[in-house]
Amino acid sequence: MSQVRKFLSSAGTSGYLLLLGAIVINVVVQGSSFFSTANFTSILSVNTPLIIAAIAQTIVVLNRGIDLSVGSNITLVNTIVIMLSNKYGWSIEAACAAGLIAGTFIGAINGFIIAYFRIPSLLATFATMSVFGGLALIVLPTPGGSVPSYMYLLYGGQTLGIPNSVFIVIVVALIWLLLSKYPIGKHIRAVGGAEKSAYTAGISIAKVRFIAFTLAGTISGVAGLCITALTASGDPKIGLSITLNCIAAVILGGTRLAGGWGGIGGSVAGAVFLGLVNNIVFFFFNNFLTHFSGIASRASFIQQLLTNTIIILGLASAVFTQRRKKRAKIAT
Repeated sequence: MSQVRKFLSSAGTSGYLLLLGAIVINVVVQGSSFFSTANFTSILSVNTPLIIAAIAQTIVVLNRGIDLSVGSNITLVNTIVIMLSNKYGWSIEAACAAGLIAGTFIGAINGFIIAYFRIPSLLATFATMSVFGGLALIVLPTPGGSVPSYMYLLYGGQTLGIPNSVFIVIVVALIWLLLSKYPIGKHIRAVGGAEKSAYTAGISIAKVRFIAFTLAGTISGVAGLCITALTASGDPKIGLSITLNCIAAVILGGTRLAGGWGGIGGSVAGAVFLGLVNNIVFFFFNNFLTHFSGIASRASFIQQLLTNTIIILGLASAVFTQRRKKRAKIAT
C-alpha cells in the first residue's frame, strides 16, 4: 500500500498513467500488431528526437526556465551536419561532432544571456529561436542532402531485440541521472525550487543557470543528430514542431513549470504518450472514420483535430493531478 501511495505522489505519475492509457487504446484500435517488434522499433525510432528534447527541456524547467529555441537548435544541428558532409565532403562522424558542438554552443549562448544579462528565459530563447532558425535557413535554404546508409540503418536497427534508438535515450538519461547525484544536479533543482534559499546557501545562481542551459543545448544537439539519422536528409524547418511538443511532454510528465519539482522519467513517458496519440489517431481514422462519406477529403484536418483534442485532455489531466497533489500536501 505504501508503494502505491509513493507512486501516486511521485512527480511522473500523470505521465505514466497517460502512457498506460495510450497503450491500452492503441491495442484496441490497432490490434495485436501493436506488440510486434517492428511496430515498437518504428514508434521509438520516430519519437526518440522528441524524447531527448523533452529531457533537455526538463532540465531547464527544473531550473525554473524554459527553452523555446530547442526546435531551432535541432534544426541548425541537422542542417550543419548535412551541409558539412554533403557540400564540404566531411566524414559523417566529423560532421556529427561539429553539429553536437554547435548544439552545445547554442545552449551556452542561451545560458550566458539568461544568467549574466538576467533576461527572462522566455524572452531570451524566443529571440534566439528566431536567430538560430534563420541561421539554419542560411546554412541549408532548401530541404535536401543525404547521409550514409549505415547511419540510418544503424539508428533504425535493433540490438538483442531492442531498438538502437532506445540505447541513445538510456545513455542521455543516465548522464543526467549521474549528474543529479553530484552538486551541480542538486543545485539546478535547488535554484529552480527556491532561488533565494539557494543564494543564501552560497550557490552561484548565474553559474548554475548557465550550466543548465548549456547541458540542455548539448542534449538538444543529440536530438538533432537523431532526427538527421531518422530522416537521412536535411530540412531547415524540421525541428519547428518539436519545441511546443517537448514542453507539452514535460507538463504531461508532471514536472512543475515553476521549477524544482519533477523528473525526466515523467517527461519521457509524456513524450512517448504524444507519439502514441499520433498512432491512435492514424489507426482510428483508417479503421473507422474512412467508412463515412465526406471524411476522406478532410483526412489531415480531422487527424490534427483529434490529435490536438487528445493532447489538450492529457494536459488538463496532468494539471489536475498536480493540483490534487498540492492540495493533499497542504492538507497534511
